[in-house]
Amino acid sequence: MSTEILMPKLGLTMTSGVVDEWIKKEGEPVQKGEHVCTISSEKLTAEVEAPADGILVKIIVAEGEEADVKEPIGIVAQEGETIDTQQPEETVSKPKQNQRVQEQLVPVSAEKPLVSNGERIFASPLARILAKEKNIDLTLIKGTGGNNRITKRDIEAYEHSATREVASTTDVVASSKSTASQNMGAGLTGMRKVIAKRMKTSLDQTAQLTIHRKADLTAFIKLKEEIKRHLSDTEIAGSLSLTVCVSKAVILALKEYPEMNSWYEPDTNGFQTFDEVHLGIATALSDGLMVPVIRNAHQMSLKELSGAITKVTQAAREGSLAGELVTGSTFTITNLGKSGIEYFTPILNTPETGILGVGSLQDKLTLNNDGQVITTKELPLSLTFDHQLIDGAPAAEFLGRIVSFIEKPYSLLL
Repeated sequence: MSTEILMPKLGLTMTSGVVDEWIKKEGEPVQKGEHVCTISSEKLTAEVEAPADGILVKIIVAEGEEADVKEPIGIVAQEGETIDTQQPEETVSKPKQNQRVQEQLVPVSAEKPLVSNGERIFASPLARILAKEKNIDLTLIKGTGGNNRITKRDIEAYEHSATREVASTTDVVASSKSTASQNMGAGLTGMRKVIAKRMKTSLDQTAQLTIHRKADLTAFIKLKEEIKRHLSDTEIAGSLSLTVCVSKAVILALKEYPEMNSWYEPDTNGFQTFDEVHLGIATALSDGLMVPVIRNAHQMSLKELSGAITKVTQAAREGSLAGELVTGSTFTITNLGKSGIEYFTPILNTPETGILGVGSLQDKLTLNNDGQVITTKELPLSLTFDHQLIDGAPAAEFLGRIVSFIEKPYSLLL
């Protein structure tokens, strides 16, 4: 009995994925649990396993093509078994008078399935949706995918070509932007390609502005030293790390400024704020960047928050992070302090409205109450926000509130 290989759902918001590479080829034997291909979502790459023993008789979605989650991307069957290579829900019949299209049955032992005889047009699910939305006749398009399958790129190329024929001079400018959008991430693969697309889309769709400010850590350092002296519980003392305290300060500030704890999705849900704080912690990996999510961070104590940050960042680096912890953050923190960076301009993790960048500690010479020169520590902070939604004044107030919590660290313990 044949078994479909389905596009997995890697996160709560994932709706489709891209097949990066087929590790196995059509006609090759596979074992259940063996990796047959790699796929990419918006934030994650993963390897897809064979659902059963058998032969990879058909690759439905070619490398570089997209498919909706839970849609079949390949078929595994037993040797000698025949399968129906036509899939009614993914094809569009081309009308031909007084002629009936017959189903094709292909033995699994064959190295490749039979090529379409021209009576049906293969189209990916995403291509069919785009064609319907744009009122495009699929019979007019030549597919470039496997078995002449029509892909999303074919729809976009056809639309661009048709527009160019009737466009005015001003329309040509907009058309060139559309072409540039199609080439996002060209020449890259895997996670790097996904990151390239997301970063370019973020800059194209938002009005990003970054403001900077430093927080005096004198009181924070004093509090941490006092806790170490008076508490034997090293775990509690460890929860007062700078990363944890900055995260707690951000959470408290977000509760006071809910407009910063928000998403902007102009094509779907518009602008929406959240009561819950799902905090994203940008984590550097060997081959890119991931933002694991701490869900319901507003309900956690400092100790619980410390454990959660350690757990999700470690899982991200080990590649064992659960799918539901990859997406859904409402605000993100990114830290370049270990790299010696003071200020920088972090790019929004869309659809979020804001992201906070944390720099490296800076020494500052100042006078104490006795007129003596002393050295204090300051923490540089960089807040990027979408100026379409948030003006400079409220953004500055939000950043100031974060600084206030850091400079009065006892408030973080409440």
